[in-house]
Amino acid sequence: MLTSIQNFFLNKKLETIKPPKLDNFEGSKIGILFNDDASDRYQLQQLIEKNFDVEPSEINFLGFSRHRYDRVEKPDFVFIQKDFSLFGQPNSEVITDFISQKYKLLFNFFGRDELCLELVSQLTEAKLKVGLNESNEKISDLLLAVDSKNLDFFKESSKYIKQII
Repeated sequence: MLTSIQNFFLNKKLETIKPPKLDNFEGSKIGILFNDDASDRYQLQQLIEKNFDVEPSEINFLGFSRHRYDRVEKPDFVFIQKDFSLFGQPNSEVITDFISQKYKLLFNFFGRDELCLELVSQLTEAKLKVGLNESNEKISDLLLAVDSKNLDFFKESSKYIKQII
C-alpha cells in the first residue's frame, strides 16, 4: 500500500519538475544513472573511460536497485526506493550528493519504467542528457536507438556527442 502511494507522488513530482539547463558551462564531470540489477558499474566505467577519454575521478555513478539490497548493505553508489520519502523527496545522502553536482554529460543508461532513476535525472543539472530510445523521452536531450543490454551505447553516443559538444 505504501509503495503505491509513494509511486503516485514520485510520478507527480516527475511530471511537475522542469529539468534545469546549464548555460556557459565548462565542467568536465560525467554522470551515469543506471539500473544496478542489470548493469555492472565497473564495466560501464571502463566503457566511459575508453570512449570519452576521461579520468575515473571525473565520473560519478548512481545505480538503482529493486532487489539486491533489501537485506544486505548496499554500496555507496546505489540507492533503493526507500531512499525517497513518501512524497517523492530524496532523503538519501547518496542521491543528494549526486544531484548536487553539475555535469557536462549525464547518461541515462536505463530502460522503461524506472521511475526513481527518471526522477533523479530530472533533478540533476547537466549540459547534455543522453538516454536510450526505450526510456522516457522527457528526461533526455538525446535519445539513441540502442538496446539497453547492448553496451555499444557508449561507443555510439561518443560519435554524436563529440560532434555536438
